[in-house]
Amino acid sequence: MFQIKRSNPEGLWTAKRLTQMVEVEGPARLIFLSGQVAVNADYKIVSNDIRKQAHAVYDNIEIALRAAGATLADVVKTTTYLTSADYIDPSREVRVERYKNLKSPPANTLLIVSRLAEPEMLIEIELVAAVPAK
Repeated sequence: MFQIKRSNPEGLWTAKRLTQMVEVEGPARLIFLSGQVAVNADYKIVSNDIRKQAHAVYDNIEIALRAAGATLADVVKTTTYLTSADYIDPSREVRVERYKNLKSPPANTLLIVSRLAEPEMLIEIELVAAVPAK
């Protein structure tokens, strides 16, 4: 039987935006999604606003997950890259909003980097999702 177990082990800090540990048990199909940025299908950046870029990134993530038969509920780990520490709070707000319907959000690592593939890109998110094996 396939199961995703999310927990915040006692002694670790907790937050609404992430779960400290996610375990996948049973026969699973893992989905590794390349870093998604705020571009449309024509590789045009959607905005220079961090909140709009963050929402666009999650829109792209959901497009990819749907193509694999998955949803945000199947995401077990994300890595978030920001080009400025000033973007931490707005990106966290968007993350909480996008995962608001989940009992527990996925595990996450947040990194501040000097730049992304294009200078106008402010945020990138890569992820791993798990669904039952076919």
